[in-house]
Amino acid sequence: MPFIHVVANDGKVFEFPIQKDRITIGRSKECDIVLNDSTVSRNHAALTKTPEGYVLTDLGSFNGTKVNGTSIHTVVLHHEDQITVGQSQLKFITVQTEKSFRTDSIILTPDADDAESRQKVVGTSPQQSAADSHQLLIVRDASKSHSSSGFSSASASGVAGQQPCDDVSALERSNKVLFVLYEISRQLNSIQDFKELLRKIMDLIFMVIDADYGFLILTGGAKGDELIPMVVKYKDDKVVGNGQITASRTIINRVIRDKIALLTSNAMDDSRLDYAKSVFLQQIRSAICVPLWKKDDIIGVIQLDSIRLENQFTQDDLELLKAIGSQMALIIEQASLNEKIREEERLRNRLERFHSPQVIEMILHGGQEDLMEPKDLTATVIFTDIVGFTSISEKLPPREVNMILNRYFSRMTDIIFHYDGTLDKYIGDGLLAVFGAPVEKDDDAERAVRAALDMRQALTELRAGFPAGTTLDIRIGINTGRVVAGNMGSPKRLDYTVIGDAVNTASRLESLAAPNQILIGEQTYQLVKDKFTITKVGPRKVKGKSAEIMVYEVVS
Repeated sequence: MPFIHVVANDGKVFEFPIQKDRITIGRSKECDIVLNDSTVSRNHAALTKTPEGYVLTDLGSFNGTKVNGTSIHTVVLHHEDQITVGQSQLKFITVQTEKSFRTDSIILTPDADDAESRQKVVGTSPQQSAADSHQLLIVRDASKSHSSSGFSSASASGVAGQQPCDDVSALERSNKVLFVLYEISRQLNSIQDFKELLRKIMDLIFMVIDADYGFLILTGGAKGDELIPMVVKYKDDKVVGNGQITASRTIINRVIRDKIALLTSNAMDDSRLDYAKSVFLQQIRSAICVPLWKKDDIIGVIQLDSIRLENQFTQDDLELLKAIGSQMALIIEQASLNEKIREEERLRNRLERFHSPQVIEMILHGGQEDLMEPKDLTATVIFTDIVGFTSISEKLPPREVNMILNRYFSRMTDIIFHYDGTLDKYIGDGLLAVFGAPVEKDDDAERAVRAALDMRQALTELRAGFPAGTTLDIRIGINTGRVVAGNMGSPKRLDYTVIGDAVNTASRLESLAAPNQILIGEQTYQLVKDKFTITKVGPRKVKGKSAEIMVYEVVS
């Protein structure tokens, strides 16, 4: 049976068997494969069984769907095709092979809780680190020999005269901790992918602790009781085991529940791990598992395992991993925050082309996919156009024409955003703006008319900066009605726009207007007639309409 191997953006890893002819992928809970990812549309893509094979179709998603790195609309999938949906990675599998189950994920076994311990368990607390900070600052005493007694520990207060440090292992451990933390801090901002940073952290840990394999798990869920595998690391990355790592919940649950760091030198004989089948399945001879602290809470664990009889973890290994783990949570939290900031900045840059700062904040902090997906609403639409722009273009060099348009569009767009409007698009020398999409307000029509009046007034300032003899006049048409607003286009390019009869009518009103005249339709007039000076123009016949429409002019 074919299936989809899913590595979600939040670290969840699972297989979804394809048991029906059509499955859907998206953020909606009604989808078959649900991805809790803000960059995934509610109904993002669908996989359909056809005579030609399984066909993946993008359902008009905001960020598109990629197969093997290429944006697609519809494509027939083949074995091991890589599918990118938002920030999640999916793989289409038709034949279950050893290669299909590359060991980059973890299966957590529901082992029973352990019995009373016969071996020592090392307790930790969020207030107490594995070593004081001054223990990490070991300096060479020039007055001593080059033996181990030639090292001294500098106190936190910087007072000289400390007793010589005879414990070379403590020196080595401290140097290793400093090395790992320095390397992590150095790359914290250079590695932009959160999971890549976690993988780098595990690589560094393996450089200072000899383990056969290990993994990093973060907690999640509303109550923090969900375990989310993030990274799996092997001593030799070229060697891949048979199947996935089977991690014992017994060890992990004990560390999280009792808030302790656990070291066992012979896991298969440890009474604390009674009935832990995964310990025997993995042939674990020695294991270390330490918690990751965030104030008083545990946000995850790091576990290292050894299957070699000659490689038993020691107390020094435990203290080293505890010291690293005590700093890890801060680094993970900072990296996660950096990733969120970068993602929000990318989204903000896209939205700034169309929406005012106020609307952008609503989209970013109010669920952008819900607001951006196509929906019916009532909006007020503005069309503007420069009068006689073709003749202006004939008289001026192309560079000056470009300068005029840029200054004009910049000023008009600022006015639209000032009144919380949405810039739909530039159309040659004209523009289309919308008030009431993506968010409807009671005064959409009023704000649209005020924006039009400001546009007309702004022309006076603009004319003063244009080449001598250049006359700049505009026509403006405004109409209110039901429209469909949302992201539309192809998977390769989506733009936020509005469609409907109300939009077409606004365009026809603009074409009827005289230079610097603002014409509005009946519904707009009914909404703003008590707020502006408006005169009745009368019924007019326009292209595309079987009946005449009533037209009004906004004077002031």
